[in-house]
Amino acid sequence: MSGQRSAVSRQPGSLSSQSRSVGLLGGGLAGLALAALLAHRGHAVTVYERDRAGGKLRRVTVGEQSFDTGPSLFTLPGVWRAFLARLGEADPLDLRPLPGGLGVHHTPFGAVPLPVPADHPLHAAWEAYCAPARGLASHVETLLTTPPRLIDPVFRRASAALLRATGGHLTAEGWVRARQLPPALAHAVRTHALNAGLAPVDAPALYALLPALIAGDVSRPARGMGALLDTLLGLGAARGVRVLEGAEVVRVDPQTATLTLKGGEVRRHDLLVSALDPARLAVLTGRPARSPVSRRTVSGVALYAALPEPAPLPATSVLPPADFGPFRAAMRAGALLPDTLALVHANGPRLAVLLTAPATARDLQPDHPWVRAQVARALRTLGVPGLLASARDVVALPPAHYAAGGHPGGAIYGAALPVWRGGPLHPQPYHPAPQLWQVGTGVHPGGGLPAILGGAMIVDRLIGEGSL
Repeated sequence: MSGQRSAVSRQPGSLSSQSRSVGLLGGGLAGLALAALLAHRGHAVTVYERDRAGGKLRRVTVGEQSFDTGPSLFTLPGVWRAFLARLGEADPLDLRPLPGGLGVHHTPFGAVPLPVPADHPLHAAWEAYCAPARGLASHVETLLTTPPRLIDPVFRRASAALLRATGGHLTAEGWVRARQLPPALAHAVRTHALNAGLAPVDAPALYALLPALIAGDVSRPARGMGALLDTLLGLGAARGVRVLEGAEVVRVDPQTATLTLKGGEVRRHDLLVSALDPARLAVLTGRPARSPVSRRTVSGVALYAALPEPAPLPATSVLPPADFGPFRAAMRAGALLPDTLALVHANGPRLAVLLTAPATARDLQPDHPWVRAQVARALRTLGVPGLLASARDVVALPPAHYAAGGHPGGAIYGAALPVWRGGPLHPQPYHPAPQLWQVGTGVHPGGGLPAILGGAMIVDRLIGEGSL
């Protein structure tokens, strides 16, 4: 035991309650955002990342073209501005509106662009659908960045506004049915309940309002989504954050706030924060991590293709499954659905095709029959059936890629939470042990980048208060 103690190194920082040594596990976007916030408070923060920083957001080169993987859209920008305001920083991203907003949704009942333009037959129905959500975006941004405590009047006001908009409906499916929308618009709205990898019947009612909340303000940094990663790294570095890439943590002791690196080195901090999937954290702490396929969110296959010339497609095309019931059943059973959700992003000669797949860690490559069939279906629907055949190069990130990052089966959003625990109204397990906190999509799922950044702001505030 004496030899083990001599191997423990205490990281610099924290000699008082005002300044602490923080060990942060996982250098994804949530981890990097929280690291910058904690360092801004004066804490000495070390980020341990077993691969390279960025998590799902990274750059890959395909046929001499550069692609940003992971999040592809910037929505609810008030959350980003609130994050920067907490750091006292100006916005360096130069966000540019994305042509077409949320894209064209090719439903079984016809194509629907979101937002629906004024000259479209469904415009009046779209306006009626949006009515309950008018003025709601700022309240949702508040909920995404504010600890879920009913004693807080700010949280109560925002919650009341959301409950009025959802009309007492628990699920997205219940809300959509009550609105009696035209079939094509209803199908397009239901598609956005998949925002956290859940079918409409399993998703909170808020998710049915997402198109109304975000369709008119969808953007992307002028230098691509990778600019967000550069910005978070820069904000952390300016405040002394140390990001250790290739530093794999193999053991975590929440009671003593120590962690063991691959190779045997033991490090002690005053506080640990996990930005890992909770199931992976459970393994590191020696607890059982049961995660059957039926209790996971979805995984995906991301195909990045370098084309010889710009694709004749809109910026975003959405191809939902024909029926969400079989989609839900297939994902829960780990089966490959004949018509899954597909997203197609076109940006000049860069084409990205994103397919939703069950979280079974399959190594689904471009030549897999199911992948070929799904890509053919998507491109045929878009009127460019031979487009991918002309690609100079194609790179795929299959469910096995996401599973390698520690997500069970490659589940992009971790465990599938029951509907009553979804959305921003319900407490999350931010503080599972006295010296251990959690952040990230596995803890605060749904909502894309706003939820990632907002969750980091919530945990930063709670740590700063020293309470829940």
